[in-house]
Amino acid sequence: MNKARAIQHIAKYKSISQSLGLKSDEAVWDEIVAFISSANNVKSSNGSTNGLKKGKYGEDDFHTIVSNENVDLSTYDIDEKILSHKHKILDFWYSLDSEQRSGFTVFELNIVLFLISPHYNKYQKKEKKRIISIINAAVKDKRLNSAYDKIVV
Repeated sequence: MNKARAIQHIAKYKSISQSLGLKSDEAVWDEIVAFISSANNVKSSNGSTNGLKKGKYGEDDFHTIVSNENVDLSTYDIDEKILSHKHKILDFWYSLDSEQRSGFTVFELNIVLFLISPHYNKYQKKEKKRIISIINAAVKDKRLNSAYDKIVV
């Protein structure tokens, strides 16, 4: 688990404390978030520094990435494996097993889908399994198209 995801989980439990009216627990959650976020300058649940995806599932960051051609993906909370294979994303995705594929966040899966084809420029708010099946279908289609292009008649 990375620090950004840990902060998201802590924010969820902080909201439970808020709804139950446990002021002392809220203060503890704020302290934990401040401690974690101070190490990497990521956004706390109520702060406003950089590094963590905006919106509940990173939708705002995804729209920023899609709208700008020259965006540095390393500034976002994206797995290093995706970043290092972004130019060969089809082969990378094809080499992963199902456990590795399900380890990515919904935001990262949407980035993979966008890297496969700019046609997928809308954020998928579906569960991971459905997004993974969409990516698998897109990868299969791309690989078939490239295989057909290589056929010499």
